[in-house]
Amino acid sequence: MEYDARPAPRRVGLPVYHVRTLAPVASGAFYTAETFWTAAGVAVAVLMGGGAIWAALRASHPRRRLTYTTGHDPLVNQLVGGRLEIRRNGTLLTDPHLVRLVLTNPGRRDIPSSAFDRGQPFRVDLAVPYLEMVAAESEPSAAQPPPVSVLGSELSIGPGRIGSGTTITYLLLVDTVPSYHCRHSLLDVRVEQLPVPPARRVPRQLPLVRP
Repeated sequence: MEYDARPAPRRVGLPVYHVRTLAPVASGAFYTAETFWTAAGVAVAVLMGGGAIWAALRASHPRRRLTYTTGHDPLVNQLVGGRLEIRRNGTLLTDPHLVRLVLTNPGRRDIPSSAFDRGQPFRVDLAVPYLEMVAAESEPSAAQPPPVSVLGSELSIGPGRIGSGTTITYLLLVDTVPSYHCRHSLLDVRVEQLPVPPARRVPRQLPLVRP
């Protein structure tokens, strides 16, 4: 029997990896890390800067506001003896009332004519068989009120400029107790209804009652 004297082939073993064990590091609370406080400071600065910008924009461009009130009083407060007829331009009124519609711009910005979307007016439907425009008053007196028109039982106001701090009072004569339904298409204007203001006396120069 013959023997092979050559050395046996060297075995190639699998690679051996030496894993170093890291010593445990005591981790403190995450909010004590310097990185966290740096990021928090940046976030606070961004928020404060954004808030300051928003406040500046709001102060320089405040939103427009329009308030309105409606109210009415009977033209004759108590019954009188005998026969009494109240006519207006030949029309017999069975239960006449004087209506007050007050528009106020309390904001610091004017409401321009362009705020009336597509030229649509501010509408008030009073649901009465007779409606007539009697007078319009502005405060300050130099302010020009928007144009008005009457169609059936509906009053249309505008489009027209309503200056800052301007109050406009419309007086209307109606027959029977009115109700109020307001509609508008004002752009970027917050419209609010306020409580009924105190009654005003009827101007003496208005010939409402005829014999």
